[in-house]
Amino acid sequence: MYANAMYQLATQHWSKHAETRIDWCHRIAVDYFLYDGLKAALEKDKKRKYYMDLRAQAKDDDLKLCDTLNVDKSSDRVQSVDQQVTNCKEACCNVQVVLPVVKKIRLLDVGSCYNPFLGLEHFETVGVDLVPAQQTVLKCDFLQLTIHSLPPAIDALTYDLKNLASPVNQLPKASFHVVVFSLLLEYFPSPVQRWTCCVKAAELLCRNGLLLIITPDSNSQHRNAPMMKSWRLALEKLGFQRWKYEKMEHIHCIAFRKVYEDPSWEPLSDSAVNQFAQMLYIPQDLTDACYDDLPQENNIADHDPHEFLLSACELPFHD
Repeated sequence: MYANAMYQLATQHWSKHAETRIDWCHRIAVDYFLYDGLKAALEKDKKRKYYMDLRAQAKDDDLKLCDTLNVDKSSDRVQSVDQQVTNCKEACCNVQVVLPVVKKIRLLDVGSCYNPFLGLEHFETVGVDLVPAQQTVLKCDFLQLTIHSLPPAIDALTYDLKNLASPVNQLPKASFHVVVFSLLLEYFPSPVQRWTCCVKAAELLCRNGLLLIITPDSNSQHRNAPMMKSWRLALEKLGFQRWKYEKMEHIHCIAFRKVYEDPSWEPLSDSAVNQFAQMLYIPQDLTDACYDDLPQENNIADHDPHEFLLSACELPFHD
């Protein structure tokens, strides 16, 4: 009953908007993998590494890039700061990256309901849901999903997805380009469950894959900026980096790029997992379930201007 109701809501009401959440996910994934998005991201990574390597070469404070003059003691040649910066820019302009060959964008839609991405050009889609509304969606308890490694000689991105059948109990590691959590995380009552979902997404994504998160919010852009910042910091712990963010009328749309092959931390203790998981909070987790019921002294915008300005960095125009 609930699954059918959600199907009717998505196809008859939400689809009337100029750009739906599905349109946004489609546009972001296509721009990233088939146009210049991934290339721009990789070039930015190389430029950042280039600057970091230059700074690492500086042995003394007076040799640091863009801070002082660089003296070549072997020839007594003095190179100006402006010249150093020019050389850096020229080197960065010559950065070359090798893009992966993507014939079809392999997309896993978690909490899919009716598999809205099915049939879209450029996509090979798997839709999973605990209670599917359509036969094109496979039954799967994502929290209990087992993620296994394939033999080294097998490319997980070539794994045949057509043989999947309900219920889906396991999937190969790094076997998808995109994982979509559309109106999913807020359905879990526990932050630890949301964290577990994101951990599994990190395992299922190939390097430089995208995690697309859609979460509801009818407030203005800045109202829940602290929450968006908290989510970003939590996902960075899993090796993600925010790529795009847009605030639509009733939803946040966030694209995270997996920048590390594996999470950068060692296995975490239960207390550490709980600490990071709490960063994936939603308004309902608060003692007063709705922000409108919060005491006036908790209004960050009114009583903590510094924190409010920091939170503004989470708005779209800072990407």
